[in-house]
Amino acid sequence: MSALRVGEGGGSDRRAARGPGGRELGGQASVDWGRWFGPAGRTDYDRYARQYVQRLLDEGRIEELRSAALTGTALARARLAEFYAAQGRIEELRELAGTENARLALLLAGTLADTMAGQDGLEAAVAVLKVRLEIREKDARDQLIELLRAQDRVEEAVTFLQARPDENDYAGWHLLVHLLLVQGRIEDVRAMAGDSARPYARSSVADIFAEQGRIEELRALAAPGHTGLALLLARTLAGQGRVDEGIAVMQERVDANEEYARDWLIDLLVEQGRADQAVTVLEGMPYAPYTSISTAPINVARVLDEQGRAEDAIRILRTRGPAPRQLAALLAGQGRTDEAVQVLDRAMADAKHSSVIEELAEVLAELLIEHGRIDELHTRAETGHRAFGVRLAAYLAEPGRTG
Repeated sequence: MSALRVGEGGGSDRRAARGPGGRELGGQASVDWGRWFGPAGRTDYDRYARQYVQRLLDEGRIEELRSAALTGTALARARLAEFYAAQGRIEELRELAGTENARLALLLAGTLADTMAGQDGLEAAVAVLKVRLEIREKDARDQLIELLRAQDRVEEAVTFLQARPDENDYAGWHLLVHLLLVQGRIEDVRAMAGDSARPYARSSVADIFAEQGRIEELRALAAPGHTGLALLLARTLAGQGRVDEGIAVMQERVDANEEYARDWLIDLLVEQGRADQAVTVLEGMPYAPYTSISTAPINVARVLDEQGRAEDAIRILRTRGPAPRQLAALLAGQGRTDEAVQVLDRAMADAKHSSVIEELAEVLAELLIEHGRIDELHTRAETGHRAFGVRLAAYLAEPGRTG
C-alpha cells in the first residue's frame, strides 16, 4: 500500500506560475505584482506555501515548521505529522492529531490494520491520515477511498459514518459525501447539501461537485442569491474550456444586481486574460473614491500590465484608484520615477491613519533606494517620517555600503 506511506508528498514545485486556462502570470509585466499586491491567485499561493514548507524541512527548521502548523497552516500541519511519524515521535504526533473525530480515527484504524505492522506503525499511520483528511488533502482522501474499494468496504464505511452524525466532524462528513458519490447516491448527497444543522453543507457539496466537474449538479446549487456558488460554477465551466458559458453565468448575476457580482465577473475575466472585457465591466461600475474596498481596479491593471499594456494599467489606477503602491510601481517601471514619488507623497498627505502613512513611507524609501536616489532618502530621513531613517540605516548597514 505505497499510497499510504508515511512521509510522502511535499515536493517543491518549480514550474512557472500559471493562472486558470494555462495563462502564464506576469510574463510581460513591468513590475513584480507578487511583491506589490501578493500572489496573482490561489495557484501561486499554494506553490509558494509548498516551497516554503519544503525549505523548512530541507533545512531542518522543524521548530519553525511546528510554529506554522500550530498557527493553522494546513500544509505545514500535514508535513509535520509525516515528519513526526517518520521519526517515531509518537507523543508529538498524538498531540498534533488531537482527540477530535474519534470515530474517524476508529474507521481509519479498521481500514489500515491489515496493511500496517505493529501498533505504533498503525497509530502513526492513522494519525497522519487523520490530519491530512482534516485539512482536506485530496490525495489522502483518494488513497483512503481506493483502499476501501480494494477491501470492498465502501458500504461499511458509509454505514459507519452515517450511524452517529456529528455536526462538528467535518472530515468525516466530507469523506462521507465522496463515498456516497462513489456509490452513485446523488440524491443522498443533494439532501446533505440542504442539511440545516451544517451551515457549511451547501458550499462544501458545491466544492466537491466542482472538483468532479459535475456541472448540472453544481448549477442546481448555485441558485439566485448564491453568488459565490455562481462564481464557482463559472470557474468550473471555464476549467472545462467553456469560458463563454462561465462568463454568461456571472453576467446573469450582474444583471440581477447581486452583491459582489461585478467584482467577481472581473475576477473571472482577469483569470482568463480577457483584459478588454474586464475594463468594460470595470468602467461600468459605480465608483466612490476613498470609500471603495473593491480590488477590481488593481486586478484589471495587473492583467493589462501582464499583457504589456503598462500605460493602460496606469490609466486604470489613476482613474479608478486609489492604489498608490501599485500605481507608483507601474510609473517607476516605466522610468517615470518623479511621478511615482509624487503619487506616494500625495497618498501620505491624504492618509488618515499612522499605520498607512508608515507603510507608504516604507514603500517610498524602497523605491528611492532602488532608483539610486540615496541623497533624497538622506534628506527625508532628517526631516520626514521615521520609516525613512529606519530604511536608510538598514541600507547603510549592508556589507560594502558607505552611504
